[in-house]
Amino acid sequence: MESNVVKVRLWNLDAGYLSWDQNAHVANFEYDPEFLKQNLDIAPLTMSIHSPRSQRQIPWPGNSDRLYQGLPSMIADSLPDKWGNSLFNAWLRDNQLSQKKVTPVDHLSFIGNRAMGALTYEPAHKLGDQKAFSVDVQRLYEFARQVLNERETTILNQENSVLWQDLVKISSSPGGKRPKAIVALNKDTGKIISGQGKIPEDYQHFILKYDDNSAYPFGKLEYIYYRMALDAGIKMMPSQLKTFGNITHFLTRRFDRVHNERIHIQTLAAMDPNSNSYEDIFSVIRKLKLPYEDLEQQYIRMVFNVLARNVDDHSKNFAFCMHQDGSWKLSPAYDLTFSVDLAAPAYANRHSLSVNGKYEQITREDLEIIGQNNDIQNYKSLIDKVANAISGFGTYAREEKLNAGLIDDIRKEFIEI
Repeated sequence: MESNVVKVRLWNLDAGYLSWDQNAHVANFEYDPEFLKQNLDIAPLTMSIHSPRSQRQIPWPGNSDRLYQGLPSMIADSLPDKWGNSLFNAWLRDNQLSQKKVTPVDHLSFIGNRAMGALTYEPAHKLGDQKAFSVDVQRLYEFARQVLNERETTILNQENSVLWQDLVKISSSPGGKRPKAIVALNKDTGKIISGQGKIPEDYQHFILKYDDNSAYPFGKLEYIYYRMALDAGIKMMPSQLKTFGNITHFLTRRFDRVHNERIHIQTLAAMDPNSNSYEDIFSVIRKLKLPYEDLEQQYIRMVFNVLARNVDDHSKNFAFCMHQDGSWKLSPAYDLTFSVDLAAPAYANRHSLSVNGKYEQITREDLEIIGQNNDIQNYKSLIDKVANAISGFGTYAREEKLNAGLIDDIRKEFIEI
């Protein structure tokens, strides 16, 4: 592709410029001089606008670690994970472009204004009409399964071209491994339209996570965990289950949108590329000078993930939000679900982030030590509150008609304190 340089924009401001160094295989980012005057510190811990490097207009080099694909950590958050990459690669095939010649900067140019968060990228590849359109959830679900399985002949046939374009418009930017779509939901009528770009006043932005209709109920499990998390006092965006064509999918409202206002997002991976523990999250909270309630919120989430066995707790599953006044806040919790592979050996189900230096066999004592070290008030009662909330799993699971054997298998994995 030809887009070696893209303009990075934020809230109608030119934040800076991103270019790809073919020799070093990393990108370089340079702040726009006028943006530096706005006092919007969009990457305060890794490439602050107040640092001498930024003030002297010295470019910031990208991170060569695989997770960041050669991009600066602040920018890398805008790239999707497995699902979005599958769509992008299929789009390249459809347009007869070589994957080997495409850089991460080209990928951002393709994403354009469809990235999660508030950053947008120009020049961007426009995918036809950018207006909202009605979404046939069931048809896109079936087509999404074909894309994920990389059935090239299905993707490229002419009769599916419109459906293919619609899928790319609403599904090429989200992170995560599983198929999902960016949609908008009318809470009164239940109608779903595309969620990219501006949406009508009576709609709200949602992420729709497709269930794959397998024996394992991904959507229902995430909804059950959402209900338990609320009981534990965890702040999450409103979520629900919706059924299309006898298949139940999980929908959660986006926290990077307040109607049509974009919220700037930085994951823990962007804020602290070296993070590998829950203690690192508390450290970031303190460095950002966030209120005590954010420390307590994060403590509750850590306890919940440990006790309810959400081991997919990697650094992209925690985030921070910045509003247009420049203030930072811990984001609502997301991607809370049972993530143990019941068929895998124990070593494959270790936590991604450590707790008191441990990735497995974490005890109440470990949780209490983290509470003490981070000045969490009433940490013992918070642990008990989370444990009590998780005890409701069986009730919620039966309400959603989960298989009794699966309910027992999951409960056996929970950590007893």
